[in-house]
Amino acid sequence: MGNKIAWVGGCAASVLVVFLSGCASQTRNMAESISPHGPQYKDEVCQRSFELAPLHDDIKLTRSIATPTLLLLSGGSYLLPLLGVNMGLDALDHLDASHVSKACGGLGTSSENILEKVVLGAGFSLFTGNVKLGAN
Repeated sequence: MGNKIAWVGGCAASVLVVFLSGCASQTRNMAESISPHGPQYKDEVCQRSFELAPLHDDIKLTRSIATPTLLLLSGGSYLLPLLGVNMGLDALDHLDASHVSKACGGLGTSSENILEKVVLGAGFSLFTGNVKLGAN
């Protein structure tokens, strides 16, 4: 009975985390920040780059649900593999956000800055005990 209560509590906490964290990826945030009045906004390359946003939104939502669930079900033993996967997906999101910016005439983000954001985000998540790892 105690295990069922813990499992239900963990699932409820996971759902709460999803609703509190929002589902906008870095790529979505970048796409929405592009000015429609910019000279390259209507270019095909810029418009096609916006197609990356829904993919990263779906990945972020899936991570927000799957990571705490897998941590709960594994008793925490999957922490390091999940951290690695989430950091990789977070880096890909930042790289694609940088691509959207460049494709639409903006400045991209350097690889060093992306690495810094990903490492700091993962470290902050671990430090605060935030189980959605890398979903910043």
